[in-house]
Amino acid sequence: MHYAFFSEMLLPEVNRWQAEQQRTRQRLAFLNRRPKDLEAWKAECRDRVFAALVYRPEPCKPDAAILERVDKGDYSRERLKFHTAPNVTVPAYLLVPKRVKLPAPAVLALHDHSGFYYWGKEHIVETENEHPVLTAFRQRRYDGLSFPATLARHGYVVLTIDMFYFGDRRLILDEDLDRGINDHSKIESKEIIDQINDRNGKAEHVIYKNMIDAGITWAGVLAWDDIRSVDYLVTRPEVDSRRIACTGLSVGGFRANFLAGLDPRIKAACVAGWMTSFRNLLPRYESYTVPAGWPPGLLDDLDYPDVGALTLPNPMMVVHGWQDTLFPPDGVRAAFTNLAKCYDAVGKPERFQTFTFDGPHKFPLEAQQRMMAWFDRWV
Repeated sequence: MHYAFFSEMLLPEVNRWQAEQQRTRQRLAFLNRRPKDLEAWKAECRDRVFAALVYRPEPCKPDAAILERVDKGDYSRERLKFHTAPNVTVPAYLLVPKRVKLPAPAVLALHDHSGFYYWGKEHIVETENEHPVLTAFRQRRYDGLSFPATLARHGYVVLTIDMFYFGDRRLILDEDLDRGINDHSKIESKEIIDQINDRNGKAEHVIYKNMIDAGITWAGVLAWDDIRSVDYLVTRPEVDSRRIACTGLSVGGFRANFLAGLDPRIKAACVAGWMTSFRNLLPRYESYTVPAGWPPGLLDDLDYPDVGALTLPNPMMVVHGWQDTLFPPDGVRAAFTNLAKCYDAVGKPERFQTFTFDGPHKFPLEAQQRMMAWFDRWV
């Protein structure tokens, strides 16, 4: 919905919603509680976050199946699938470095949203005979680089999954099958891919409503899939389970923030292109957030940076471009200040770092290089 529509038709209601949002007090936030027992505080907050996410299926074994293995010279790339819930299988790539001592540190690389539903994990993992649409996309968002491949060449085991509603988990309709489109097994035109992305974007709110009606949240599905991805990583003999990090751009940054906050096995995080106080979103910026954006009712207990603070004292790096129009600058600065004060309070100010640049919503080369150095230092 366009902001002008709010301005002309709903401004009194929006002002009321904004007032309700500002009423929230983040009663569990670190800076409000100043807990003496850090682990007890984290346990209490994590219980509250999981309650808001409303999605915690029965545990199950990953029961992974490797479908393909490709020798990439400096690393090998496996295409595989594993279970995150009894009836949920996620497609993934695992990159395993060569010529390094194993077990090695690992990174869970989380792909972005970008309204690009046709592919998921391929947003960030390079493959052979790549579609020009995908190559052009990666140029815009990542300066043309596959940062998981860079990490693998540098000695990290890297896992990337298809986020729900993307890639092999995207929306495919019966009419697509009838028309012979929306098919990864063949090369499709940019026009068809654009049509599919546009349709899936318009249907996203319907999917979200169905999930809410079913009693779960989109954010919950993402968080659970990512936690279960760590479960799979630690089963791999190539992985040093004591040295796992996560990173992602955009909704990948959203996922990295939640994963670092909820899973103590994450020893360092890099959140790119998604850090703000959610108290600053209304009325304008809320229209830019995806349905995964925030678990209902959580803001009274914790703001977005407060969830990330649950990783304390583990290190966190945040990347932001000041021309990124998805989030209000005041909200970004408020989140930076919040997190910096948290790390100061636990006596670890060096474990929080921001990297900002004069650019749009992307994960540029320099930021990727700084992420690598951050992980080399802390993982």
